[in-house]
Amino acid sequence: MLLRAFRPYLVTADRAQAVVSPAYDSMGSVERVAFARDHPDNYINTMRAPDDFPPGQSPTSAQLLQHNVDRLQALLSDGSFVPIAANALFVYRLSVAGHQQTGVVGEVPVAEYQDGNIKKHEGTRGEHEKHLCRYLDVVGASSSPISLAYRDPGGIEDRVSALTHLDPELDFVLPDGVRQQLWQVTDPEHIAALVVAFQSVPAAYLADGHHRSAAAVHHAASRRRDRGGASGPWDYLVVALFPATQLRVLSFNRCVKDLGGLAPADFLQRLAVDFTVEPVTEAAAASMPGERGQFLMLLDGQTYSLTLAAPATTVDPVAGLDVSVLQDRVLQPLLGISDARNDPRLDYVPGGSGLDGLRKRCDDGWQVGFVCFPTSLDELMMVSDAGQVMPPKSTCFEPKPCSGLFLRLS
Repeated sequence: MLLRAFRPYLVTADRAQAVVSPAYDSMGSVERVAFARDHPDNYINTMRAPDDFPPGQSPTSAQLLQHNVDRLQALLSDGSFVPIAANALFVYRLSVAGHQQTGVVGEVPVAEYQDGNIKKHEGTRGEHEKHLCRYLDVVGASSSPISLAYRDPGGIEDRVSALTHLDPELDFVLPDGVRQQLWQVTDPEHIAALVVAFQSVPAAYLADGHHRSAAAVHHAASRRRDRGGASGPWDYLVVALFPATQLRVLSFNRCVKDLGGLAPADFLQRLAVDFTVEPVTEAAAASMPGERGQFLMLLDGQTYSLTLAAPATTVDPVAGLDVSVLQDRVLQPLLGISDARNDPRLDYVPGGSGLDGLRKRCDDGWQVGFVCFPTSLDELMMVSDAGQVMPPKSTCFEPKPCSGLFLRLS
C-alpha cells in the first residue's frame, strides 16, 4: 500500500466539538436535516444533498452546491481550520462503549483503487457516484477519510501505538458519544518508517467509502482533463487505515412494510419449512442472534428466534452470508422482495441503534423486522478476494471516521 504524508487543513481544538460532524451516512436524511439545523456551525452544513429534502422540495443541484461552497468558505474564514505547515501523517483513535480502534490517516493513490489493491465488497450506484463527483468538482473539498481495513504483516500496530504516548493534538467527544483523538506525525523518520511499513501491506479492504472511492476516480480524471493532464491532490484518496482486528462490525437489520398479503399465521407456517421458529422472551432477545444461521424476528408485537434448520452448504462466499440466506429464503420467496436495493417495502436499520431501533420501526408501521448476525471481517475479505460483492447493507462499521477533522482542497 503506497501511503504518503499530506498537508491538509486541520480543525482547531477550540472549534472541534462544534465543527466536526458524525459520519454523513451514519444518519438518515431526517436525522441529518435535524442535526444540520441544530448545529449551524457544523461541517455537515457543507455537505447538503438532494436526499436531505422531501420529494419535490429540494433546491436545484446548482443551488445546493453553491450553499455548500458558501458554508465551506465561512468555516475557512472564521478560523475553524488552520493549514498544516509541513507534510504529516496522523494517528487517529476512535473510542466508544469500551471499543477502541486506532488507525493512520494519510493519502494513497487513486490508482491503488483502480488496480484492485483497495478491494471492495459492495456495488455502487452510478447516480450517486456522479453526485459525489460533482460535489468534488465544484466544492473541491475532501473531509471524510475513506475507511480501510488491513491485515498487519507484523509491527505496524506496535509502531502506531508508540506514537500515541504523547498528548494528542485533539481530544474531544462528539454528541454521539464517540471520543476522537488525533496525533500529528511530522517527524520525517517516523513518517518514513510508516510509509515503509505499509509497503508490506499488499491490499486493503474498503470498510466504508465505496461511493466516495469510485467518485474520486471520476474526479481525478475531470481535474486532469481540465488542467492539461497535470497531477495534483485529486490523484490521491484521503484514507484512514485500521487494523482489521480492531474494527467493529455490526449488523444491518431489515424491516418490511407488509407481509405481501400473507396472514401472520401463514407467514410463520411457511418460515417453518427452512427454520426452527420459537418465541423468545425480551430478556433472551437482548443477546440474540448468537451465531451464524440465527435471526431474531419482530412480528405483531412478538419476538421470535429463527434458526436455520439445515446450515447453508455452499462454497460461494456470498451465498453463505446470513444476509443472503435471509434474502434467498425469506424476503424473496415469501415476501416477494426481489430487488433488495430499490424495493420501497424493504428498509434497513443500522445495528448501532440496537433492538430498540428496530422495535421503533415496527411501532411506526413496518410489519416485520429481522435482526441479522453480523457479517465478519473474514467473510468480507473472502468476498472481496473472490472479486464478488455482497448484498446491499451487509455490513455496518461503527464507529466511522468523522467529517470535518481534516480538510483537503483540490
